[in-house]
Amino acid sequence: MDAQLLRLVQAGDVKSADALLRAVPTDVLAGDEGSSLLRAAMVAGYTDVVESLLDAGVDPNRAWTDGADPVSWAADHGASRILQELLSSNLVPWRKQLPEDAARKALQIARPWLDVDPVLELRRRLGVVQEESVVVECERIPVTDWGLHTTRIRVTAADGRHAEVQTSHRAIVTYLEGRLGVPACPDELLARARFYADPLSCDWAESQTVLANQRDPEETFRWAANLVAHPSVDTRRFVTDVLHRLSFDERPFKTQALEVLRPRLRAEEDPIALDNVIGAFASYTGRGDLTDLLPHARHPNPEIRRRVAGELSAAIGELPQTAPRPDPPLIPFATPPDVVGTLIELASDVDDRTRANALLTLAESGIDTQEVRDLMVARLTDEYQDARVEAAVGLALRDDPQGVDALRQMGARARYDTHVGQRLYWADRILAHRVAERRMT
Repeated sequence: MDAQLLRLVQAGDVKSADALLRAVPTDVLAGDEGSSLLRAAMVAGYTDVVESLLDAGVDPNRAWTDGADPVSWAADHGASRILQELLSSNLVPWRKQLPEDAARKALQIARPWLDVDPVLELRRRLGVVQEESVVVECERIPVTDWGLHTTRIRVTAADGRHAEVQTSHRAIVTYLEGRLGVPACPDELLARARFYADPLSCDWAESQTVLANQRDPEETFRWAANLVAHPSVDTRRFVTDVLHRLSFDERPFKTQALEVLRPRLRAEEDPIALDNVIGAFASYTGRGDLTDLLPHARHPNPEIRRRVAGELSAAIGELPQTAPRPDPPLIPFATPPDVVGTLIELASDVDDRTRANALLTLAESGIDTQEVRDLMVARLTDEYQDARVEAAVGLALRDDPQGVDALRQMGARARYDTHVGQRLYWADRILAHRVAERRMT
């Protein structure tokens, strides 16, 4: 086996590994060497490397030297995101296909973990009796680029032998039930999410996905609406998260949803649940009156202030992307003054992300007053890069020379594959379109 390729796989360097994989013959990748690389990537926990290996022709059916096959190993070890990647092979024509019963087999392997204590089960597998001492290590590990994580438990015996597992078997069971067309009832999905009660865990996210995407939305809405004032904080966090996810599509129960959410805006004290309520309320409202959100613009939790700064974009118009008339007047827009004042206040918040969110909302809005321009000029020297970028974008879109100059200077230093680079590129495209428009008139 290529030692360098193995090191890259174990390190999760997918870009460099891809470059070397292209030089490996297909029949080699489909054999023992590819199988060893796949195992290394799975044990290290790199889903993106697993994806690249499967795309390159590695066979997910091939058993490892100890007799385990990849799907069974992932189901047993609680590697939920990797298991989903393996099972997605049947949706990708150029990959090696899995047997039709692979998902059902994985479900049979994962389900027993829901009824055992993982530490006790690992002790049993190591053959360590209750009286013998072991070292138990718990580590939170990321499983996606967007923040999901799980916990890895490792039990080490006195003689150095160890066994480990990830605590995402509930996510695996939920995913596989949905895939097989037999999703659990909402109360059971809630119970699975609440077992570890972590809104960023795989278990929580998978229950959310099934409720929002695989069950009848009106039925799910009624179930969640009945629980929004539940005394359990974890329950309120979960059901408000469900209501928020349901709001991403146009729904016939929009009016009822707003009636349910409006009282929660005033009553909810938990920041996580409140964040969900604000997001859902704004999404169901759409282009409309969001003054109900304004009292939270001074919430002590910065996450809430960030949410308000972003969601108020739905309460204001968008800046025209076509070329303004020569020497245009300030653009009039019938936005409630308290909304504008709130955004200006948030654009000077002590929290970096809140300032950036408010400036982004103002930058893309139809609000063009001298006060807004002065604010953006002041923020060109903000200590937080994203805030400086949004200030420059906002001024440039208003054809302000200071903004255009700042945009060019920032663009010369920014990489395209970064958030800053993408924002600058977006604004530059609009400005280029305006220049072309002016030439044609």
